[in-house]
Amino acid sequence: MNRFASTFVLAAIAFASVSLHAASPVVEPEPTLKLDAFHGLPPATGVGYRIEPTVPVSGFHGQFVVHTDLGDVPADGVGMLRQRVAEVGPAAQLQQMSQSDVFVDALSRSAGATAGAIGKAVANPVDTAKAVPAGVGRFFKSIGQSVGDATSSVAGGDTTEAAKDALGVNKAKRQLAQKVGIDPYTTNPILAKRLDTLANAAFAGGVTIDVALAVTTAGVGTAISVTKTVSNMAWELPPEDVRARNDKDLAGFDIAPGTRNQLLGNDWYTPTLALALVEELKGLGVRKGSSAFATLAAGAETETEARFFIAQLAMARAFAKGGDAIVAIEAPGKLAAFRTAKGGLFVPAPLDYLSWTEGVKTFAERKDLGAGARIVWLTGRFSPTASKGLKANGWTLREDVVLK
Repeated sequence: MNRFASTFVLAAIAFASVSLHAASPVVEPEPTLKLDAFHGLPPATGVGYRIEPTVPVSGFHGQFVVHTDLGDVPADGVGMLRQRVAEVGPAAQLQQMSQSDVFVDALSRSAGATAGAIGKAVANPVDTAKAVPAGVGRFFKSIGQSVGDATSSVAGGDTTEAAKDALGVNKAKRQLAQKVGIDPYTTNPILAKRLDTLANAAFAGGVTIDVALAVTTAGVGTAISVTKTVSNMAWELPPEDVRARNDKDLAGFDIAPGTRNQLLGNDWYTPTLALALVEELKGLGVRKGSSAFATLAAGAETETEARFFIAQLAMARAFAKGGDAIVAIEAPGKLAAFRTAKGGLFVPAPLDYLSWTEGVKTFAERKDLGAGARIVWLTGRFSPTASKGLKANGWTLREDVVLK
């Protein structure tokens, strides 16, 4: 009998009275909910936008739609919804900027230069994500096995980005983004298209960025969902400098070069998100298991999954502030778990609505996770059935956790 099995048997005998083997409830499908069923939403309506009131849940994230004056924008999860709503004002400001005399003239003069001097380097890098799985439901499938060597879903090294930097387009893009308080690498298709168009026009039309910015009003509220330190670096540093900084920091955790290349070469981690991940890892300061975490994070197949891993680190930092330090990171499947100084297992779940699916049931009933306290924190809410099933299997739950 292995160590985990022996520990579990002893714990089962010691705690028989709490019925850790209580029958689990029947699994349930993910629901369609109203807006008020979700925690931490921005206002349902505001200047230039309206959130669709009916929200299907897929992959434990609400699949929101923001109707804006410039078009509809999807949002996979509450966190992304907050960012998309915050981007409504900047999108309108960039639209207004594009209609100014300075940019109208620059756009006209840049039409020929775009094809000749810039070519493919100025193409909009943001494609509409069709057929991309929503939420992080796959993390709760086939989770009976520990994570192996992850492979990045996107080949690293975007040559068009290097071409853009050589031409000064990316610098103009970062300056414009800073002016209106947004992520220069936003995946909002409406916002990214306008940002690219204006940056390309400023360069190819022969307009200095200072002149271009002079035609705007003051920046609107910040619409970049990371810390001030990260946002400043994303605005100021070119992508190659961001990558070099991140690589150096990851090497400091003794993460192997191959793993670092997989993680930093995964295009779902924009320079902004890669900075956020590395800064959160540094903030947590846990070396044991950091390589396993990097391997896990390198396997992100969507932006939502990349953001999930960043949020897991942030939640682990918040948990540690409560007095039970994080001492190791583990990978009991496709999501990270954190071993605490008191011997517990902490699973941070940045999810909107956790239903009692077959995958969640399988994870909750696993007997190889140790006999200490088993804790799940959720940024959203548990379904009544999920709450019942997890508690029946010995998990301590907390919902509506606020990420700062």
